[in-house]
Amino acid sequence: MPYRPAGAPVVAVLMLVAVACSDPNAIPAQGSPQHAIHIHLYQKPKRFSPLDPPSGPDQQVMTLIFDNLLTVDDTYAYVPRLAERWEVAADRITFHLRPGLRWSDGTPFGSGDVLFTYRLLADPRSGSAMAGKLAGAAFEAPDDTTFVIRPARPNVGFLSLLAGPFAFILPEHVLGQVPVHEIAGHAFFSAPTVGMGPYVFVRHKTDQYVELAANPHYRKPVAIPRIFLRPVGSDAATAQLGTGEMDLVQISPTDLPVVEQFEGVTVSARPSPGFLRIAVDLSDRRFADPRVRRAMLHAIDREALVAKLLAGRGRVQNSSFVTPWALAGTLEEYAHDPARARALLAEAGWRAGEKVTLSWIPGQRDRDTTATVVQGALSAAGMVVELRQVQAAELLESYQKRTFDLALFGGGGYAVDPSASAMILGCTDFYPVGGNISNFCDTSLDALTTRADALTGHDRRAELYREAARKDNAQVPYLWLYNPDTLWATSARLRGFRGGGDFTAGFWNADEWTLAG
Repeated sequence: MPYRPAGAPVVAVLMLVAVACSDPNAIPAQGSPQHAIHIHLYQKPKRFSPLDPPSGPDQQVMTLIFDNLLTVDDTYAYVPRLAERWEVAADRITFHLRPGLRWSDGTPFGSGDVLFTYRLLADPRSGSAMAGKLAGAAFEAPDDTTFVIRPARPNVGFLSLLAGPFAFILPEHVLGQVPVHEIAGHAFFSAPTVGMGPYVFVRHKTDQYVELAANPHYRKPVAIPRIFLRPVGSDAATAQLGTGEMDLVQISPTDLPVVEQFEGVTVSARPSPGFLRIAVDLSDRRFADPRVRRAMLHAIDREALVAKLLAGRGRVQNSSFVTPWALAGTLEEYAHDPARARALLAEAGWRAGEKVTLSWIPGQRDRDTTATVVQGALSAAGMVVELRQVQAAELLESYQKRTFDLALFGGGGYAVDPSASAMILGCTDFYPVGGNISNFCDTSLDALTTRADALTGHDRRAELYREAARKDNAQVPYLWLYNPDTLWATSARLRGFRGGGDFTAGFWNADEWTLAG
């Protein structure tokens, strides 16, 4: 099968502008060349390793300094990157690499680098979060411009697991001699100065900015010499967009009426391929009964969240599956019903006043408010909810150590193929090997998705995935909240930006960006 290519008051924002202008962490003038752009990061990045579990701000930076075989564009279509074309057969995927490429330090690039990377990604000893996805796969590099993957089982959706802001290719000439059990902690991932992306890492000033410079060895000329990525909250980012200090911002829907008044600012919107959810620690016996999870969904007025926090720019989510053709039309909607929530908790034997903790990374207005709304809703149903703000590293550590109760987070690239959603539900995909953060396991659901992925006929595959979605919907492995529209705002200086709904891959065409004037 060949490849075929409701508004915040203006006065509030004006007050924010004053705060932003006096920001002590502002980039010094000498660090801001005239021909640079400034991009909003919605959270603070940690480090830049394709082996690490996916983290939005880390992925956003990595899409600029690394590259992968293919990615997904703003319409969720596959786009060639290091591979110029590929063929998908029943038992293999064959990638044909672009010839004559070089790493940012001038070293020739070839299929050996891809083979080295995929062996690392598939090896759990490397700490790879993709090891579960790639388990049992075989990799070959028959010549310098050909790379072959043989999945462990037939899987027509396998390509979707590789396309996006992950599986970035690493330089064998830099990391090839590092023992596999030591590579996860290597210093390279804090300062990855060699890559294949359009930009080269310059420095990371913690809590302030990541500075990148155009890659002189990129496969085509890069028009914008320098990029600064700045982790600030939504309010400050919107304010700095208005003052001209920021060129690209992912804005909050409630800021849209104000942003649309900014001179020269363009706003674009795309449906997200992911969703906001709450992971529930199913290794904790208190949450093992599905009635407890159903009760929590009934307790939360999710329609009100979409209407008020997203200004209607989104949809309530009722499954871990997003691909439209994989969703059954008869899913339980878990309408807001506090009485039903209390009854289900009583049936499940929940002890009145039992305390639970809800963790999340602060800084995005809708998520910050959602955490407070969820706290009130669950408390009204009979739970005592304690809010806990954490940074990304702390949240990821809590997943691994199973020290969280409830964890609010969002994202995901699930629109291209439903097999991507299966990776957050599988019994062999528990975090950190895979993306199953709740530690949910239903072997009958796994059997359905495995059977579906072995088929090439679309109709039967869709039928099996719809059955899997019904099982998922009934058991509530996550508290699905909403699927938001992703809103991007760009200054008049930045041309050529094509942001998609997947904000982690929003910089996918940075090599096409230019500066006005």
